[in-house]
Order: sequence, then structure tokens, then C-alpha cells
Amino acid sequence: MRRLATFMLVAAFGALAGGPAANARSLEEDTRAPAAPAYLSIVFGRSIWTASCSPKPGMRTLLQTAADLKALGLPAVGGVVVNRIGTTSRPCIRGVIYPTWSDLSTLRTSYGWSFVSQGMNYVEMTTLSTDEERYAESGATIPALAAQGHSQAWGLFNYPNDLQDAAAQAVVTRYFSFGRLYTETPQKNTRAAATTYPYPLLTYSLNGGRCNNPKLPCYSFPVRNDRRTTAMPDIVTVMRPRPGEYALVQIYRLVTGKSGTMGQANAWDCTSPDWRNRWTGHPENFCRNSFLTALRQRSSSAVLTTPAAVALAWGRGRPTP
Repeated sequence: MRRLATFMLVAAFGALAGGPAANARSLEEDTRAPAAPAYLSIVFGRSIWTASCSPKPGMRTLLQTAADLKALGLPAVGGVVVNRIGTTSRPCIRGVIYPTWSDLSTLRTSYGWSFVSQGMNYVEMTTLSTDEERYAESGATIPALAAQGHSQAWGLFNYPNDLQDAAAQAVVTRYFSFGRLYTETPQKNTRAAATTYPYPLLTYSLNGGRCNNPKLPCYSFPVRNDRRTTAMPDIVTVMRPRPGEYALVQIYRLVTGKSGTMGQANAWDCTSPDWRNRWTGHPENFCRNSFLTALRQRSSSAVLTTPAAVALAWGRGRPTP
């Protein structure tokens, strides 16, 4: 994946500097430094294989989603909870299925995915009392992932449940270039902010939930955490970073078609041609057609890359404990 990211970075600079239009520019214009690229990462929280331990038709697997992305020419970044990844079979943990190490290897080698750390056991960092415990949950995952062939895990630590404090940040920043920080609004990262301690990478999480049409019953039915499906214009805004910005869009698991009835946790209806009418009963489930529609409206000039590649490009580099 490092080779792929490097290729994309070189290609981005080449696209800015070359081509027929560049040949027609004045000498003064040709000697200018190219504008800083725009960067984009599509991130999968916890790299969940599928949305239930008893999968139903319409629940997409991570491999199926990878195939969707590959058809669009897009790699992705997966967050990994090390001890939730299976050795010989896909484990069922907390109601969902997680992949095996072999699955992650296939995603890396055949689909261009990269993986970052989401903790050793998904323990909230603010509950830990010693630096030894904090390291065991965070920094110790880097060699564990490297042993499985995932060499860019140092680029980003996904704080479990987004919970972090000064003590956790002090340890995490010794080993990771960046730490994930959720934003509730469609924001992007700048070099100045991301390379200032504690090196946060704002990440926009796409959530399912109630629909966005106030005229329908799906607008007000009970959903965990009172979530409403992330609005399409907001997703597209994040997927269009400007030069010098880095956008991270996180998704959990995708569903398609229709299943169950409103009010059931693992029910959804993604059949409407209007994104405003689509809903899911669980906020971590998101309609596949909405996701693909947003991806097709992304900035065509944004470089699809990894946190590690951006850390190198922005001068943050890899921390040396």
C-alpha cells in the first residue's frame, strides 16, 4: 500500500504540473511550485466483516464493499481491533462478524487497502490508569499489525469510542503520527492543525438512522443515540477537499434493499430513489446506494491515500519513541 500511496502522490503532482495545458503556459507560470494536493481517505471503522452474526440478505460483506470500491478505482483504510481478528475463522463479537487475518491480507494485496490501529482490545483509553496499560492498548498494536504485513498502522490511531484525554494523547503521539477525532460537521484537515500537538485528524463518520424526509414516519421512529442518516450534501462536501486539505470519511457497514420493519434494530429500507427517504434501524448500518452515489460525486483531483502517506507529505513523519 505504501507503494500505491507513493504512486498516487507522484501522479497527483504530475497531473498538476504536466499535460497539454501545461505546455501552453508561459515560462513564468511553468516555474511556479504546484499547488498542494488535496487528499482523501475512505475509512472503515473496526473493519467489520458483516453487520450481524446471523447475516441477512442485503447485508454486504467487507469484501463485497471492497469490490464496489475497486470498480470505482478506490482503495480504503480499515481500522483494526487486533484481538477481534480471527486466526482460522471469522469471529462473532458483540453481535457482528469480524474478518480473519487472511481476509485483511486479501484486502491489502488484491484491493489496495491499508490498515491502521483501533486498539488491541477496543478499551477506552480514558479508563486506563498507567502508561504501560495505555501502550499495551495502542503502541503495542503497531508491531502486532506489522507482523501480519500491515506496515502503515503507525499513521493513525483510532481512539476507541473517540475517547481521549491528555494522558492517553501523551502515549499515543509517541507511536502514531495522528489520532482520530470525530467531527459532527463536514470538516477537513489542514496541515497546520494536523501537525500541531496532539496531531488530530478530523474524521467525518457516516451514520445511518432516521430518514431525512419530515413527511414520512421514518423521520421520527426510535433509533439508538437518536441518529439521523447523514445527509448527502454533507457527505459530498467532505469528499471534495480543496488543495492543501485532507478529508477522512468513515463508514462502518453497508446494507442494500429492504429488510425487516421500522423499529427493529437491524431493519432498513434503502429502496427509495430519493436519499432523503432511506433509513436504517442501526446507526452503524448505512445504505449502499447512498454511499456509492456520494463517492461518484467526490473530487476527481483528490489523491486517495493513507494517513501514513499524508504524515510523510506534511512533515509529521513517523514518530520515534
